[in-house]
Order: sequence, then C-alpha cells, then structure tokens
Amino acid sequence: MNSSENERYAVRSIDRALDIIQCVAERNGALGVDDITAATGLPKSTVFRVLATLTARRFVDRDPERQTYRLGTLALTIGARALGDLDLRQIAKPHIERLMQATSETVHLAVLAEDTALCIDKIDSNRSVRMSSFVGFRDPLYCSGVGKALLAFQDEPTRRALLAGIRFGRLTPHTIDDIATLAAQIETIRRQGYATDIEEMEEGLACIAAPIRDHSGKVIASVSISGPTTRVSDETMPDLIRIVRAAAGDISHDLGFASSEQTA
Repeated sequence: MNSSENERYAVRSIDRALDIIQCVAERNGALGVDDITAATGLPKSTVFRVLATLTARRFVDRDPERQTYRLGTLALTIGARALGDLDLRQIAKPHIERLMQATSETVHLAVLAEDTALCIDKIDSNRSVRMSSFVGFRDPLYCSGVGKALLAFQDEPTRRALLAGIRFGRLTPHTIDDIATLAAQIETIRRQGYATDIEEMEEGLACIAAPIRDHSGKVIASVSISGPTTRVSDETMPDLIRIVRAAAGDISHDLGFASSEQTA
C-alpha cells in the first residue's frame, strides 16, 4: 500500500490516539495534558477524550494526584511481547533455515496466541510439492503439530484452562475430536518430547513439531516441519523426528536454556 492509499484509509481518531501513545512513550517521566497537547498539536479537549479512553483500556496510566500520564501496563505488555517475538525470530532464523535444508520440508515457527498456535516465521520447502501456508496463520491447538507441542508443555493450570476452552471440529477423518483422546495424546507428547499431526489438519499432509524453551525452561514456541505423507512417512519419521528435536534444542540453547535444568 503506497502513502496516498495509507492516507485515504487512515482513521482520524485512531491516528490521534496513536500520536498520544507515541508522545507518552517517547518522553521520559509522566506528562500532563498541557505537555501532550503542546507536543502533539491536538486540541486540548481531544487530548482529554482520547486519554480517557486510553486510560480505560490500560494503554496509559493516570496519576490522579499529579494529573499526569505515563505508558500503561497493556502498552508495556504488547511492547515486551513484540520484542520477545522479534528476538525469538532472529535467534531461530538460522536454525529454521538449516532445518529446511536438512529435511527439504516447509518449516514453521509458532507461539501460543490465546487459544491458537500463531505462525511467526516460516521457510518454504525447496521442493515443487510443498505445504501452502503463511506467516500470521493460526492453527488449532488440538490437531496441529505446533499447537499440540505448545499445549502439551504449558504448566498444568494453563494446560487445563486451554483444554477446557477447546471447541473441537473435524477437519479430516483423522482429526482428534474428543477431550479424552487429546489428553492421552498430550501425555504421550510430554513423555516423548515431540508432537505429530498425521493428516489431522489436511489429508495427505504430515507434521512433526518440538517445543522451544527460553532461559527459564518455559516453553515459549514450537518448531515444525510439514510435508506430504509420501515423504513424511513411517520410514522417514525416526530421522525427521531426531532432526526436528535437535533444531528445537539448538534454538532453546541459543535462548539460554540449559538442557540439564528441570523442565515441566
């Protein structure tokens, strides 16, 4: 989208809110309404109204005694998440590139996003027959390799809450569609250290995924390979599992995880 199109589709009220968030974020310390008005050039009445909304949504925090504003908890959380994902992608990039070269299959890097597995990076297979996907795609937790790898290795309260919220839907004849089967598979995944999706998301497609841990041992992402069942087959599976798990281990190591540490 070019600059003229951006201007045409811009929403004025959102523009003003973002101007105020940027103003508060770029200046050290708390700011008063007069400070924000002077810095943004917006009418004071507009600044008051926008700040009320941003405060209610926790994008800014208001000090009632000093009548000043600073960046809010939600804005800080979003910023930290963006930086975390950026660091993860940067660290994982050479590893997922090598994983594709080693397997010749499409590689996905995913993180937990609410009740889905969000793809934040991918490397396409170098073969003509390959999986079609895109960065930003969200996979269900219950029937995708990356989803099950993320789900299985969350702490127990988080895992229980995620399981309770799953709404099953059959995508293929092989899709898991009940909580008991999924719970049993999760226990297997936790024991073996990897997850698979054999034609659960799409007929003729198989996936192998492994968890990625940060410096504390928490599983923050998963990495997978996906390809046709003619290539990701019973015969090739043992070698491919080893390669995927090794890649996940290498990424975890570069994130500061020591494999001898206690894990969930």
